[in-house]
Amino acid sequence: MAPDLTNPKVLIVGAGPAGLVLALSLLKNGVPVHIIEKSLHPRIGQRGPSLMPRSLEIFDFLGLSAAILAHARGAPPINLYKMPEGVEVMMDFEMSPYIDPTPACPYLSLLLLGQDSLDKILQAELKKRYKTEVSFSTELESFEQSQDHVLVKLLKHSTETKAVERVEEQYEYVIGADGAKSVVRKVLGLSFLGKTTEENFVVGDAKFGGLALDKWHMWGELGQILVGLRPTEDHGVVNFVLGGSKFTNHEEVCSSEESLKAFLKKHSGNRNDIWVEKFICYNHYRVNIRMLEKFGVGRVFVVGDTAHVHSPAGGQGMNTGIQDSFNLGWKLALVLKGLAPPSLLDTYNDERHPVVAEMLNITTGMLNKMVVSSANVGWKRTGHINQLAVNYRWSSIVVDEAREKGEGGKQATSTYAVEAGAGVQAGDRAPDAPGLIRYGAPAEEGTTRLFKIFDPSRHTVLIFAHADYDTILSSLKRFPPTLVRPIIISAGGNGFVPSCDVFEDRDGHAHEAYKGPEGTSGVFVVRPDGVVGARTGNAEKLSSYFAGIFTN
Repeated sequence: MAPDLTNPKVLIVGAGPAGLVLALSLLKNGVPVHIIEKSLHPRIGQRGPSLMPRSLEIFDFLGLSAAILAHARGAPPINLYKMPEGVEVMMDFEMSPYIDPTPACPYLSLLLLGQDSLDKILQAELKKRYKTEVSFSTELESFEQSQDHVLVKLLKHSTETKAVERVEEQYEYVIGADGAKSVVRKVLGLSFLGKTTEENFVVGDAKFGGLALDKWHMWGELGQILVGLRPTEDHGVVNFVLGGSKFTNHEEVCSSEESLKAFLKKHSGNRNDIWVEKFICYNHYRVNIRMLEKFGVGRVFVVGDTAHVHSPAGGQGMNTGIQDSFNLGWKLALVLKGLAPPSLLDTYNDERHPVVAEMLNITTGMLNKMVVSSANVGWKRTGHINQLAVNYRWSSIVVDEAREKGEGGKQATSTYAVEAGAGVQAGDRAPDAPGLIRYGAPAEEGTTRLFKIFDPSRHTVLIFAHADYDTILSSLKRFPPTLVRPIIISAGGNGFVPSCDVFEDRDGHAHEAYKGPEGTSGVFVVRPDGVVGARTGNAEKLSSYFAGIFTN
């Protein structure tokens, strides 16, 4: 359904990745939005470039994986140089070695893409597919909530006359995606709990001469002073990071380009064979580790850096914000359409807050390790920071019949990790499965995969053929196909006169990925955000799940 762009229902404050992903999610669900950004022009600079596998999956669901993969690059090998000369390579290592994909996980390797490049891709999709553009030079001044709307006051800055126009507009919901210095958060009056650390960083982009662009170059360590030069996807542009416990003269370093050049040279061994040709951008920041007590009040919600900020260790911030938005988007769309009760929006905070809290603990631990250990130990990206094991098993809206009976796994002890070998459970990320052939389709249609079937605008019900699919399908007839799409997954060779799409799983990847108790597969409901909402074997439990989502 095409959104009515003349009557936006949601104001998104901030046009970074979290805000843009939320806009795409809502527009894909037919909900018009207005996106404002106080900056005069699109972002300049890389900032946090890490794209985790789970973010790549979300971009796949939004139809953006081809554009992202065409521009992103893998993490180059790191050369750590011996000081004080800074010429001899003391050690080289992979921050994030390439991992071959599997049928269930098509993305297992971290990719690097500057946020300026990512923003361009997301904005281009908004404009091309949904005729929606960001309103730059527009900032939120204040807002007031009532029972059925939010009245906002905006400041529109003219780039030509320097005049400021004050306007009032009304929206059903407002989403704060306006970063660490958020106006939305300040107006809500929520406590930004946490601390400001002693670590200072200067980050920026520049063009260097004499620098090999196939390596990530590092001198020093965070326990003292660290200089890092990383080639980017923009050929010839290098992202630089200056930091460390002994980096205390950051204001002086940032006072001019000449002082910044001198610092870079001094702390990379005073080498004359490497030099700065041109600075593109740079800025100083001090590490904050904070999160809000809750992620929304009434009709106003917050995502990304507005809700939580943390150390750069682990590359989780932008990726966590993207997950915030993808979790909130489908729920907000259903509520706005009158298809779900407003109480569904409470589950945004209930699901995301524990995940973010654990993420902050993980990345803080990584930062501490980087400061006290040698760089090659602290900079390695391992464990669950790929975010594929993020789960909501405790959520009030997930239904897991097998777990309730004690027959199929248990509640995860971590929001970031799940036990191996237990099979996918309700609340887990829904696995992919390639090699599916639609029953009765012409040969030229070829094969597809679950990630091409999952839809950010509706639930997908996977019914494995040995389940009582006639009863299951009958229970789903009350839902229009625009809301719930049932699919039978057959092992192949079954005879069907289907009343829904049937896909043959000839290679067995879907059956392997969705193993349940004792190796069986039943019925799995995949939410629009690619999370398993229900795992069951009967129509009654299936109805119980949807009763918790939709209005009666």
